[in-house]
Amino acid sequence: MDELKKQVQGEGMLARMKYRRQVQNAFSGKRPAIAKGEVMRQEHEHADFIEDKFKNDDFGFNCLHYSVSEASGSLKVMVVNKKGLGGSVRVVTQDAEAKAGEDFEKVDTIVTFNQGEKQKFVEVIIKDDDDWEPDEDFHMQLYHATTDEELVGQDTKTRITIIDDDKPGQIYFQETKAVQAIATEKECEVIIERRNGSDGVVTVDYVTLELDQSEQTACAGRDFEQTRGTLEFK
Repeated sequence: MDELKKQVQGEGMLARMKYRRQVQNAFSGKRPAIAKGEVMRQEHEHADFIEDKFKNDDFGFNCLHYSVSEASGSLKVMVVNKKGLGGSVRVVTQDAEAKAGEDFEKVDTIVTFNQGEKQKFVEVIIKDDDDWEPDEDFHMQLYHATTDEELVGQDTKTRITIIDDDKPGQIYFQETKAVQAIATEKECEVIIERRNGSDGVVTVDYVTLELDQSEQTACAGRDFEQTRGTLEFK
């Protein structure tokens, strides 16, 4: 099907269709479904879709949004030397939800191009852990090589989303129906289970409640002792 579309509509149309699907997924909150330990690196938004007048004349990023699973270990980000002239540009990571030292290793480096070199890659190390957390972003920004000034242009900053692959699981009551408590026994055991994953430490609070105020409802203090606490799953 893609081959047919390619022949009829051309490569440009296919690229735009793919980009629109990625944008729709981003706005709808969809994220890649990945397994624990899966290596995944994806490019989402390319600078080709930005008009030249909004770009930097000399340097820029080829891709403006990457996603990478935390198990991938690293991500290589392309820096483009548009005129192919000899020169240098500074590349620096910037924290957002993801923090340098915790989620990735900080990058602050000078990239030097020889005459005729059009592209080079900067590698950023991604850190893995066993604790569940939301997907988190950080950025890479281009600067003048000899100053602290950010380069102007919409293609001088790229976003990197770290996709969490940890599976904390869900908390369930083992008994899906009502637990029968015998009045002559001092205690009633209610078993709580953690299913479908066990990464990281998970805590859950619990408390006993009266269902309603009717005469058929067991009352705290009369029929049972109210209990509350916190369970920790490691």
